[in-house]
Amino acid sequence: MTFDELFAASRAPKQFKKLADSYTSAQGHNCVGIQSALPMRKFAPLMANVTLMERENTDQITYRIAGENIINRLGFNPVGNNFLDLLSSEIRANARIANEKILTHPCGHYLVYENEYETGQRMVSESLMLPMKKESDTETNLLLGYHFHHQATGILAPQNQTSLVVHHSTSEFVDIGSGIPI
Repeated sequence: MTFDELFAASRAPKQFKKLADSYTSAQGHNCVGIQSALPMRKFAPLMANVTLMERENTDQITYRIAGENIINRLGFNPVGNNFLDLLSSEIRANARIANEKILTHPCGHYLVYENEYETGQRMVSESLMLPMKKESDTETNLLLGYHFHHQATGILAPQNQTSLVVHHSTSEFVDIGSGIPI
C-alpha cells in the first residue's frame, strides 16, 4: 500500500495526509523519519491523536507519549505501560511481528479495527504506525502512531480492562520508501 492508496481507503484522508506530509518532511534524505526533524507547525494539530512508543525488546513496546484523545479514550494515561499488555493474547504475537517489520524493513502499518474499553464501549478506529529514530545516528526503535477514532459500534457490559484491537478489518503495510515486507 502506498500513502495515496491509504488516503483513498481511509475514512479520515485529510488527517492521514497531514501525518504523511509531516513524516516525509522528517525523513529528509533518510529512509526513516527523525523525531527531532518533525515539522512542529504541521504536526502540532495532530498531537491529540498521536502516540510515540519505544521498542525496548520484542516483548516490551513502551508508551512514551500519548495524546489527549488517546488518554480520554483509554480512560488512563498509558505512558510507561507496555503496549503489548493492552492486546488480547490472540493477537499479541502478530502485533510483535508487525512492529518488528515496521522497524526493521522499514515500513508503515495501517490498521482499521475495533477497541473495547473498560466502560464496555466498542469503537472503530484507524491507525498508521511509522518507524522513527530519535536522531539520524540512532537506532530505529520508535513507533510513531496516529489514531483516528470514528464511531461507537456498541455498548457491552463494563469490562475489567481496556482491550485494543479486538477485531480488525484492514491490516496493510505501507511503503515509506523501502517497499513493503513480504
